[in-house]
Amino acid sequence: MNTKIITDADGFLAVREDWERLTEKDAHATYYSTFEFNYAWWQAFGKDGSKELFILCHYRDNVMVAIAPLMIRVINKKIVKCRVLSFLGKGDYFNFIIDSSKFKASSIIREMLNTIEEHSAKWDKIELTHLQMDTPLLRYLLRHDEYSKHTQYLTSCARINSKDYESFADFEKEMLNTKLRRKRTKLQDDTGYRFRIVTGRQSEEMYDKISHIHQLEKKYLQEVKGRRDRGSVFEDKNNEYFLKRLFKGNERILFFYLESDDGDIIIYKCCYLYRNVLYGWNTGYSPKYSQYHGISDVLLMEMIESLFQSSCTKEIDFGAGTYSWKFRWTNQFSVSYSFMMWNETSQQSKLLRLLTQSREILRAVKGLKNAL
Repeated sequence: MNTKIITDADGFLAVREDWERLTEKDAHATYYSTFEFNYAWWQAFGKDGSKELFILCHYRDNVMVAIAPLMIRVINKKIVKCRVLSFLGKGDYFNFIIDSSKFKASSIIREMLNTIEEHSAKWDKIELTHLQMDTPLLRYLLRHDEYSKHTQYLTSCARINSKDYESFADFEKEMLNTKLRRKRTKLQDDTGYRFRIVTGRQSEEMYDKISHIHQLEKKYLQEVKGRRDRGSVFEDKNNEYFLKRLFKGNERILFFYLESDDGDIIIYKCCYLYRNVLYGWNTGYSPKYSQYHGISDVLLMEMIESLFQSSCTKEIDFGAGTYSWKFRWTNQFSVSYSFMMWNETSQQSKLLRLLTQSREILRAVKGLKNAL
C-alpha cells in the first residue's frame, strides 16, 4: 500500500490508461472526472507558472486503485502568497476517482488525505469545491470531526431524468404550461426553425460558430442592455486553446441548436455527454432574435423531447447554480458541498487568516458607522 504524487506533465500522461480504467470503475465519475477533460485543461492552463500538479495515485497490491486529480495554485495576495490545494480543471462536479471493488473507499480516502497532510509544507489551504452528495469522499469528510467542521453547502444542480416519466407527453403534461407551448409555436411560425444536434466529431466548425454568437451576445448585452460586466469565455486565449483541443473530433461534445430558414443559429446549448447524462456547459443566442422572449425555453423543450427519442441520452444536468429558471423545468436536484481548511502549521496561512480577520473587522466597523 502506497501513494505516489505526480508533479509533471509526463507523469500525468503516463497514468492515462489507469485513469481511464478507474473512471470506468467509479460509479460516481462524471465527464469532469475523465482523463481527456483534465489533461486538455492542464495543457491549456498549466503553463503559466502559477500552478503545479499534485495528482495522488494510490496503490494496493501494486495496482492503482484511486486518483485524486489535484493541483497547487499560487494566489498572489500582494503582501503574501497563498498556495491553495484544489481540484484540477473547472467544472460542476469534482471527486476522487476510486475503484472500491476490492478495498473500502473510506480506507483509500483516509490514506490519500494522510498523504496530503504529510505534505502540508507544500500548501497553505485546501479548497475542494463542488463535492457531490452521496459520494464516498463527501461522506468521509462529514463523518470525521477534523474535516466536517470545514465542510459546508455550496450549491445545487437541477437535473431532468427522462426515466421519471413514461413519455414526453407525460413530462409535458406535468411541467409545461400553455405559455411555453405558445412560445414554441410562435418561434416556429416566424422563423421556420429546425432543431439540430451535432457532435464535435461531426463538425469542427461549431466552435467558431458558437464563439462568434456568444461574443455577439456579449456585445449586445453590454451596449444595448447596459450589462457592462458581461464577458465571454471565448475571449480568453487559454480557454480557446482548451476548448478547441477538447472539442476536436470528440463525440462526447454535443451542440444543440435552433437553425432558422436562412441557416442562422438562433440559439445553441453546448453539453458534455457522459454515461447518458448531458452536462449543460454553455448557452448563447444571436442578438438578431432578441425580440423573441423565451427562445431558451423553446430550445430546452426540443432538447427534452429528444431525450425520450434517444438511446444514448437520458438526463440533462443544468449545472451548478440555484437560478429559478432551472427549477421550473424539474423537481429533481442534487446538492454540492465545499471543503476548505487552512494549514495550521503554515506561517503564510496564519498571516493570511489574520489579514482576512482584519478585513472583516474593518467591514463590520464601516457597516456600523453607516448604520449610525
